[in-house]
Amino acid sequence: MKSPLLPLAALAVLLVVAAVPAFAELPPLPNVTVKPDTVINLWPGAAPGETGNLGPERVLPNRPRPFDQIENVSVPTLAIFQPPAAKRTGTGVLVIPGGGLDRLAIETEGYEVAQWLNEHGLTAFLLKYRVPRRTPGPGWRVGVQDAQRAMGLIRAHAAEWKVDPDAIGTIGFSAGAEINVRMTALHAEPRQYEPVDDADKLSSRPDFNFVMYGGGYTNNNGLNEDVASRLNASTPPMFIAHAFDDQALSSVILMGALKRANIPAELHIFAAGAHGFGVRDSGLTIAEWPDLGLRWLGQLGFLDRPEVRAYAKDLVKARDGGAATLPRFSIATGTADLTAAFAAQRRVIAATLAAGGGIAGYKAAYTSASAQAGINVTRAYHGVLFKSGRVEASPAPTIALNPKRGIYVETEIGYVIATDIGTKVRVPRQALTAVEALVPVIELPVNVAPLMGGTIVAADGIAANLGSNQFIVGAQVAPETISDLDALAVSLKRDGQTLHEGKGAEAVGGQAEMLMNTINQIVEQGHVLHRGDIIISGALGGPKPGEKGSYTADWGPLGKIEFKLE
Repeated sequence: MKSPLLPLAALAVLLVVAAVPAFAELPPLPNVTVKPDTVINLWPGAAPGETGNLGPERVLPNRPRPFDQIENVSVPTLAIFQPPAAKRTGTGVLVIPGGGLDRLAIETEGYEVAQWLNEHGLTAFLLKYRVPRRTPGPGWRVGVQDAQRAMGLIRAHAAEWKVDPDAIGTIGFSAGAEINVRMTALHAEPRQYEPVDDADKLSSRPDFNFVMYGGGYTNNNGLNEDVASRLNASTPPMFIAHAFDDQALSSVILMGALKRANIPAELHIFAAGAHGFGVRDSGLTIAEWPDLGLRWLGQLGFLDRPEVRAYAKDLVKARDGGAATLPRFSIATGTADLTAAFAAQRRVIAATLAAGGGIAGYKAAYTSASAQAGINVTRAYHGVLFKSGRVEASPAPTIALNPKRGIYVETEIGYVIATDIGTKVRVPRQALTAVEALVPVIELPVNVAPLMGGTIVAADGIAANLGSNQFIVGAQVAPETISDLDALAVSLKRDGQTLHEGKGAEAVGGQAEMLMNTINQIVEQGHVLHRGDIIISGALGGPKPGEKGSYTADWGPLGKIEFKLE
């Protein structure tokens, strides 16, 4: 059963709910001019346990705060604020204001937050939950009930409200952050109320969490056990912000618990800002948190355009389903923009990792002058190699060909990274000092061009992760064994017939510069190189069609690899 969509009455915004006449005459918040597109009641009838014994909902008088708050909320609502269509990303954010569970700071931690989210293409869902806290039971329960109900409704109405049901996050402030954190901890358990319709069958798990100067989920001994015991691999990533001059230690405690549980999180403690800073302007560094939060969201892919999201889903579905054709990025999205193509690549990588496994390393593509000319680019680009595609060279492997997926055979130099790298390298020499071993590598990438209808542009290859598939890795050799990587020669034979001979110098600028540029591009795209990752150098001697036969590749001092394709 869908909750009815209710019209907004004049400037009364969330304080007026047409279905509840007793609230119809309440004044609007004096300073609020932004209006939601839609307001709905959360519950088809009375909220769980409500008896109607509160006074009228009203703007809280005489409270010393530089913003207005409301109290006596017994009819919770959800207000939908849509961004401009041209900016829409498809990501939705449930906004949960604070107020100590006794009132709602709905001006600064509600409307103003919704307006900020809309400016950046995010659909805002402002939750007006029940206050003050009800007894018996924990004070947070009715707020969590309302937040869980709201998450179900958002997912149930995702198509109508133009959001991706897999991109619904939350942002909670102060007591709203407590509701946020507790709902996150409880998402895998039954609702905190008896389900009332199909919306309550949908997940209340946020896909990401902003926890802003929260409290109520810690005690003198650390994170409350009912939260700490529920942290696990399904806990969504969190962005946490707090001011140093806010006396609560809850954000630091939460971050420590997330770190111990290996839950991805980002914590910012600003020198000053007090409690309740919201998204308002400030001359303090705390004013930077909205930009930091947006960058974090962008790295997670939640600012990607809808067409980029759709392409990545379609590609993974076609690729993993063995479809005869693959969607072409430049056609499906109407753009050959490389920034958008890398955004699609990151989504393809994330989907592949979600299916199991991990990243084994990275490939450099279009490293030679001829390869760059063939696809009309002036630099090399990278893709990701997965552990699931790694094949050891000893014993000599046999690789089964797929008649639906033509592959190339490429001879490459592999660089085993010696240390974690999260920043750019300034000179080629330093790129080489970050290598602990060299390895011969045979890459067997899928030839995506015919699967995409013919000639492709760089964006098509990048978005499809450059066709990375299997790669065969030989024995490690100490870097000092090879005095001149550019002079290193490699030959490839099939059934005794030479297919090509190549040299390290084929990489534009040489191997050291290729390695530096690849490392820097990997970092630019939000990846961190880890010790043991492999970077492969591009096809020395050019790619050769993968055909049945026995192959031998010889790198001289770097070793040989023998394998069969059948």
